[in-house]
Amino acid sequence: MVERHQHFDIDNKIIIEKMIVRHPVRRPSPLSDEACLMYNIRGKSNIYAPEQKETISAKECVLLKCGQYFTATVPSEEEEPIEAVAVHFYPAILKMAFADDLSKYIPEQVKREVPAVAINRVNVDVLLWGYIDSILFLFEYPSMVTDELILLKVKEVILLLLNTDSREATKIQQILSNLFSPTRVSLRRVVDAHIYDNLTLEELASLCNMSLSTFKRKFQGHFNESPAGYIRRKKLEKASRMLRNTEESVAVICYESGFSDTSNFTKTFKGWFSCTPMEYRQLHKLN
Repeated sequence: MVERHQHFDIDNKIIIEKMIVRHPVRRPSPLSDEACLMYNIRGKSNIYAPEQKETISAKECVLLKCGQYFTATVPSEEEEPIEAVAVHFYPAILKMAFADDLSKYIPEQVKREVPAVAINRVNVDVLLWGYIDSILFLFEYPSMVTDELILLKVKEVILLLLNTDSREATKIQQILSNLFSPTRVSLRRVVDAHIYDNLTLEELASLCNMSLSTFKRKFQGHFNESPAGYIRRKKLEKASRMLRNTEESVAVICYESGFSDTSNFTKTFKGWFSCTPMEYRQLHKLN
């Protein structure tokens, strides 16, 4: 549930935003023509890219390339809300902010390197934290915010990232040089990356940038098996391996195999192997 959403826009595009949500929230979060810097103030969320998953905790920051994403909140014992701020980078907005050309800040050899991964963690130093604090201040006094100020804040954070410590600088330069480079999405690699993440078919389809019907049709062509049947089989194969080869509890094996709850896991496992997980473990111990 979204409790509060504030944002500052230019040309009907959200540039800087602050959001407070409560678990559970699961939704596609595509960045079709923009990149994004996201900082978690409190709470924890999972971010899924086509071939990647990252868990973002409080006081952590990531830079997301243009592409397909899916986000899901992570429950906490304190049941606290998830609060985050984000700065969105559109090519047209960066051109407005950097009238003197952003590319001059990025060495030519960096531009020729392999494109960065979709989700990139960013070190939060004292300068970046100061920037986040200044963003939060703007949301306390929104009447003072103008388009010119928004552009200045966009330029400021880019320059802060580019002038970070030497260990991070090259990485950030390389990420920024490829923010808008297209990434080819492979259905097979998306499925392999997330098969144990307990995502729905609709969520997998969104990461592939496909409708559900197109995803199912192409999946059948790739794997010669229905998505539901293939994913269930792979999860059960992993669960059976863990039952045979580890001492992990059934609950741990259930979640690590991509099932959402132990009762559903036990029912599905028994339907496939004709015995419960504990009976399966005992049987293979005797053998």
